[in-house]
Amino acid sequence: MSKRRKNYSQNMYLFIVYGLFIMILLTTFFSYFYHYNKNMLYNDARRKSEDLCASIGSSVSTELNKMSTVSMNILYSNAIKSNFIEFSNTYRYSQVSLDNILDSRDRIIAIYDIITAIIGPFHSVPQVNLYSMGGDCVGSGYFQRVTNTSFDTMTWYKPTMDLNGHKYISSPQVFLDLPGQGENQVSRKYISLTRLFFNEAHEPQGIIEVIQDCNQIFNLIPELKKNNPYVSIYVYNDRGELLYPYYRDVNNDYLSLIEKDATGPSTEEMISYTDENNEEHLVNYKYINDYDWTVITSEPKDSIYYSINSFKESFTYILILSILLTLAICFFISSRLTRPLRKLTSATKKITINRVLDENKKILTSADSNIKEISQLCESIREMYGKLRSTTQDVLLSRSEETRAKLQATQSLINPHFLYNCLTNISVMAEEDMNEDIVTLCQALCDYFRYISSSEDMIVPLSEEIFSTEQYIKCMEMRYKDSFEYSIDVEEVADDILIPKLILLPIVENAFKYAFDKMPPWKLSIKVRLINNNWTVAIQDNGGCLSNERKEYLMNTFKNIDINEESKSLKIGGMGLKNVYLRLKLLYGQQSIFEIENTLPQRTIFTLGGPIYKSKEEYYEHNPKL
Repeated sequence: MSKRRKNYSQNMYLFIVYGLFIMILLTTFFSYFYHYNKNMLYNDARRKSEDLCASIGSSVSTELNKMSTVSMNILYSNAIKSNFIEFSNTYRYSQVSLDNILDSRDRIIAIYDIITAIIGPFHSVPQVNLYSMGGDCVGSGYFQRVTNTSFDTMTWYKPTMDLNGHKYISSPQVFLDLPGQGENQVSRKYISLTRLFFNEAHEPQGIIEVIQDCNQIFNLIPELKKNNPYVSIYVYNDRGELLYPYYRDVNNDYLSLIEKDATGPSTEEMISYTDENNEEHLVNYKYINDYDWTVITSEPKDSIYYSINSFKESFTYILILSILLTLAICFFISSRLTRPLRKLTSATKKITINRVLDENKKILTSADSNIKEISQLCESIREMYGKLRSTTQDVLLSRSEETRAKLQATQSLINPHFLYNCLTNISVMAEEDMNEDIVTLCQALCDYFRYISSSEDMIVPLSEEIFSTEQYIKCMEMRYKDSFEYSIDVEEVADDILIPKLILLPIVENAFKYAFDKMPPWKLSIKVRLINNNWTVAIQDNGGCLSNERKEYLMNTFKNIDINEESKSLKIGGMGLKNVYLRLKLLYGQQSIFEIENTLPQRTIFTLGGPIYKSKEEYYEHNPKL
């Protein structure tokens, strides 16, 4: 069975279509505008972070190259190496002559002069220290002095020795003897570049240490942060140590974050990261290839999208107001367009039999519309209503007479059939000298014929139909004596409902004729129930002789019956069940109930029924054809 489609009014349909179209249009425009600008902001932030990383990487590389250049100039200076080696050999002994002391002093001064020339008058690096393998140190730069140092206190010593002449860059170390600049004025942190130098036999002769202020190495970062206050910048060395910011502790390990990223630096996408405060950041990074350092930038996502988010809130309000205004306009327009249609719908709903038959009633005056098609439709309906009024009375009258004639024909066939059976019974009782029973039977016949002749109505209260049927059953009870018993069970509320006249007798007669052909006792019961706005009468006998084949044959015959043709060929005798079926169909149509149950052992149940009507006015209102 196909599912029934849900219908909508034209007003609601137009409102939904127009409203939905505008909503989709505005929402699509907003979504496109929002995502387009969001992508632009994202790309700008990505390019900005790439530029920052590149600029910082270039600046840091420049400073580190300066340190490396200073160390290489010292490394390739034979004058410095020879003077330092001679000084170291002399300074190593505790007892030296005055001439040796003067000679050492001259060599140290020569070293000072050469280093000063290398670092220049503006001190490209603040301090350079030369260490002998015995710990003797000659320092030149911010201060010039000769000391003896224990390498055990130098964190850079072992990795410098392991590199065997390659440069080693330390993490930021505190040097209180050197003055800090900028952000480094308080922390006093410096980075050292160290490397071994050798003699001609490639034997280690000492270590060169070039010290640079952290503020100088990362001098570009503070300037960039002024222009990008929401961007955080971090620099890590090749050992995973945080070099910048050097003046405060950082809890987030950004280096581990980018190591998980497989896309590599400077791609089309940045890394998303959520901190402990549940704030999302976008991270980008770039390698300083010459030193294996990593520059990382991090910016809160909210700051990147601040402008578009502020606009989104304002635009959302504008969008909601626009949609509401648009819906109101759509509703007004659809109401104006569909007002004539609603008027026509209301008029057609008023078309009833009583209104059609009342010449003073009008359903429609005018269409009240400037639309040509609607005006023409209105005129067509008015003309149709006039023609319907002129022909309805004749049609209803002819159909009512036709249906009544059919019912009277079928009902009238019950009377002679019943009388024929009763006269047969009286004849049998007369032969057996059952005079008292004959008198009782005749009285029952009188009650019965008084009932069928009391009115021309085809429907009667159920209580009267039960009484008439019971008179017949009492007659049969007198005939069969103790071999027969019956019961009638009627709900009290069912006494006044209306049912077809003489609808039960054919079923009861059918039981006596066909069911009670076995050995007694014979039992008959009648139960009346009201179920789901329907009355039902169940007539049960204990004959149990109705086979499944016979039942299927009867039900198929009744379902395929042509009521109009069958009512023309009805005859007395052998048509009790068909008569009942025909009258139920004529009166109730698809709402009629006619069922046969033979599955219970030694029992056959006939169930009749139809809609509940408690007054003739109600009955004829639902059956105007009668």
